[in-house]
Parts: sequence; C-alpha cells; structure tokens
Amino acid sequence: VPHYSTHSLFLSYMRRYLIATIVALSVCNAAFAADILGDVLKQIAANNLTLQSIAHDNRADVLDLKAANTLAGPSVEYSPFFGNGYSGVAESELVVSQEMEFPTKYAARNKQAQMQQTVGEQLLAKQRRDILLQAQLLCIDIIRLNQTLAMLKERLANSEKLLQMYEKRMEAGDANALELNKVKLDCMEVRTLVNESQGERTALVQQLQQLNGGKPIDVTTTELPDFPKITDFESYRTLTLATDADVAVAKTALRAADMNLKVQKNEWLPNISLGYRRNTEQGEAINGVLVGVSFPLYSNSRQMKAARERKESAELQVAQAKHEAVATLRSSYEQLQGLQQVIDHSDVKLLQESLTLFAKALQQGEITALAYYVEINSIYEKLQRHIDLHCQSVKLLAELHKNDLLQIGG
Repeated sequence: VPHYSTHSLFLSYMRRYLIATIVALSVCNAAFAADILGDVLKQIAANNLTLQSIAHDNRADVLDLKAANTLAGPSVEYSPFFGNGYSGVAESELVVSQEMEFPTKYAARNKQAQMQQTVGEQLLAKQRRDILLQAQLLCIDIIRLNQTLAMLKERLANSEKLLQMYEKRMEAGDANALELNKVKLDCMEVRTLVNESQGERTALVQQLQQLNGGKPIDVTTTELPDFPKITDFESYRTLTLATDADVAVAKTALRAADMNLKVQKNEWLPNISLGYRRNTEQGEAINGVLVGVSFPLYSNSRQMKAARERKESAELQVAQAKHEAVATLRSSYEQLQGLQQVIDHSDVKLLQESLTLFAKALQQGEITALAYYVEINSIYEKLQRHIDLHCQSVKLLAELHKNDLLQIGG
C-alpha cells in the first residue's frame, strides 16, 4: 500500500482547492459580465429614441385604420324654392341622410386593423432586436478595449520600471546610451498605444450613449459574456428559424396581405344610404324615407388585382427571409469554427510566463535590452491578437444568438 505523507496530502488538497476556486471564479465572472450587459441592454431598450418613435407610429397607424372604419357624419340638405305671386318660401325640401357601407365590411376591416397592429408589433420587435444587437456588439468591443488597456497599462508600468533601472545602470556605467534610448522609445510607444485605445474606447462609449437616448452609460468590466456553444448546427438552425424576427415579420406581412385580399373581396358589396325626406308646398308637408344603394363596380376590380400582387410579393419575401437567415447563420457559424481552431491553439499562459522569464533574464544581465524588446514586442502582439480574435468569436456568437434579445424589453 503506498504511503502518503501529511504534507503531500495537504499539497494535493490545496491544488484541487485552487483549481476549483479558479473555475468557480471564471464562471462567476462570466455570469457577472452577462448581468452587466443585460442591465445595459435593458436601459437601451427603455431609452432608445428610435424604438419610442416606432411605437408611436405603430399606434398612429392602427388609429388611422380604426378611424377609417367608422361611419361618416350624417348629411343635412335644405333647398328652399321661391315663386312669383307667392311671398316667402313657396316650396322647400329637407333631406337628412346617413351613408354606410355593407355591415360585413366593417367586421373585415376591424380584423385588418388587428392584423396591422400585429405587423407593427413584429416590426418593433425586429427593430428592437437589431438595435440591441448593435449595442451588444459595441459592449463587446468596449470590453475588448478594456482588456487591451489593462494589458497596455501593465506593460507601461513594467517599461517605466525598466527605465528607472537603466538610468541607474547608465549612471553606474553598466549600460550604454543605445539600450537606454531603446527603453525610452518603448515607453513612448506604449503611451501612444494607450492614448489610441482610450480614444477608440471613448468613441464607442459615445455611440453606446446615442443608442441609450443620449443618457450616460458605460461598460467597465474586462470579462466577455459567455454564450451557449453550438454543437449541432442543423438542430440549431431549425430552432432559430422558428423564432427568427426577420422571418416572423415576413410571415406576419403575408398574413396581412392575405387579410387585405379578403377585405377587397368584400368591397363589391354595396354602400347603403338611409335618411328622412320632407317636402313642403305652400304650407302643406309631405314626409318620406330616403333609401339609396351604390355599387363599386369599376374601382374594386383594380383593387383586387393590386391585393393579389401584394400577396404574391409577400410570399416571395417569406422565402427570401428564410434563405437570408439560413445563409447568415451558416456563414457566421463557419467563421466561428475557423476562429475557434486558431484560439484553441493559442497558449496565453505560455506567453505570459515568457514575459516573466524575459524580464528576469534582462534584470540578471543574461540578455540585452535590444534582444529583450525584440522578444516581448512579439509576445505582446500575439497577446493582442488573441484578445482581438476572442472578441471576434464572441461577437459571432452574439450574432448567432441575436434572437435571444427578443426577450428584452418586449
């Protein structure tokens, strides 16, 4: 039976504890980042001026349809007649009438108004999703810059320490002017990179504030959000198409076009006029009822043709929306697969350990400053490329899961 010392058991336990702690912290950080982004998106859904404007326009469109589906005002006509040899009004005619359409037309148009409201709601949901996706991508880019700035500030702090060290070495005659100038140039370059990144970040934050109705908003976390991985593309594609906002808008527009065709089929029904008529002649009055009927024989045929054309157009738009949705999904998924392979081959831990080793070698005089900067500049470029590629992959995942944003602010 193997014998384990108390010390080795303690170390084994501590290693497992540290690994579990690191994993738990990573999960918590990802969840915290998702909560931060969720709060930002909720604010934008509530404050975005474009969404507020579309909501008002949708309500106005429905009210217009309902207003057009009401009875017109009653008509009152009075005609006095004058004759020779008779003082005052010899004869007169009073007509009070009300024109109305066939009753089934009102019921059909009421359903059309309800369908128009549904179309407006679907369009608003799609527009909200697109704006929130734009905001989400901006947030991811801001987080990328937060990571870049954190790395650059750490790099600048290290360069400034090296500058102090080489200034002391220069005074002691242990370094030459070429090495000192190289350290100074690196400090200048890193400061420039910090300023450029801060400027880019400021511009992105301003864009985010514009989406938030001009109200201040910011993202300070360095943790990128964690999206569900896609393991089975075909199952994912089927599920996504069933909830895709673009396809839903096209399908709703098709139902609205079909409803409009049904409404136009009812337009051949006659309009009806009912009223009261009173005629007077030299003081004697005659009362009667006015009944009138009109048939829209000529205009209705063209309206029917236009409604059929709109329905055919809507059917084609549904097919186009499905094709575009599938093509976009497949393109983003394939790009993501390629990026993931590159990211998986990046050993960030090895790069960070290499920075530490080169710094120690420089301090101990094992390598020159010139050789040191050749190596670390290459390492920092690889770290920055890893940050950029990771950000790009998360943005692709955000686009693939964009229909999840329909649940925000609905």
